[in-house]
Amino acid sequence: MKVADLRKAKKKRLLTLLLKVLGQNKRLKETVGRLTRLSGQPPVIRHPSHEDDFVPAGWTERHGIEIPRADGVFDSGTAWVRIKYGVIVGAGLKNQSILSLAISLDLLDQGAEHHANLYRDWRAAFLSRLDPSRSGDEGSDNPDAWSKEDRYSKLIHRIGKEYLDAMDCIVASRPKAKQLAAFQAKQDGFVGAFKVVAKAMVEINQEAEQAQTA
Repeated sequence: MKVADLRKAKKKRLLTLLLKVLGQNKRLKETVGRLTRLSGQPPVIRHPSHEDDFVPAGWTERHGIEIPRADGVFDSGTAWVRIKYGVIVGAGLKNQSILSLAISLDLLDQGAEHHANLYRDWRAAFLSRLDPSRSGDEGSDNPDAWSKEDRYSKLIHRIGKEYLDAMDCIVASRPKAKQLAAFQAKQDGFVGAFKVVAKAMVEINQEAEQAQTA
């Protein structure tokens, strides 16, 4: 084979290899493009159904709850779940107060609504006194005074903060997911706190009646 022919053969082979590399490069670019487009879409992590789950399969998907971790409390606009070690150990809807939930479970009777409403009134009056823009009345620090705000003040000094915190969760009209999960995990503790607060309120009202009739 002549030198000229050898050079032509080498050029032809080189051209073939070059075209092959260009083709591979084009496919690589297309692949990278697809991956880039996919990476721009936020991942939606769902909870794989587990036989020990607190709720039936597909419940989290129906309520649009995304679960990015194996532990924690997660919620959507309508429901919440508590995950522990990858298993749903608690769940519920968000359109129900803890008070109504406790009554429906027979943990509290219907009379609990009266105490809850009274507690809200006392607390609102007390907070209004602390915020002058919400009320024109300054209230009274006289221990013999029995206004709503004074009764709530007496309540604060008689029972621990943990009981009041639990009561605030119970009477909330739209409790947070973490509050609902906490109630489901410790129902006895919440119900016990409610009864402690209610008992103290009854005693304060009785003292008020005695003071006013004396």
